[in-house]
Amino acid sequence: MIYSIPNPKSGVLTVITSWSIKEVNWGANELPTRHLIGFVLQESAGRTTSAIQSFDNENRLIQTRSGRLYQLTDGPGQDGDADYVWDQWKNINGVRDEKDVTHEYWNGK
Repeated sequence: MIYSIPNPKSGVLTVITSWSIKEVNWGANELPTRHLIGFVLQESAGRTTSAIQSFDNENRLIQTRSGRLYQLTDGPGQDGDADYVWDQWKNINGVRDEKDVTHEYWNGK
């Protein structure tokens, strides 16, 4: 099921596992955006984020355009629910090109 999520609360971390990062060209955007896809432990649900705005490699934190903060746990991976949400997001937003850039966010530690 696809649903919107509440507005972010300042300073609240969302823990995400089985994650990957995709770079896409979509809609009327001229420049590509990058999105975190993964499984949110607190909600037991897949998630596709708004565009990534910053990445703190040392603390493994991603902040998105919506202002949400995501804590990357474990290494990259896949989750069926997250893949479903991502596929729906792509269809709704008219993604033209997709590239996996997860390796740029994972140093193997």
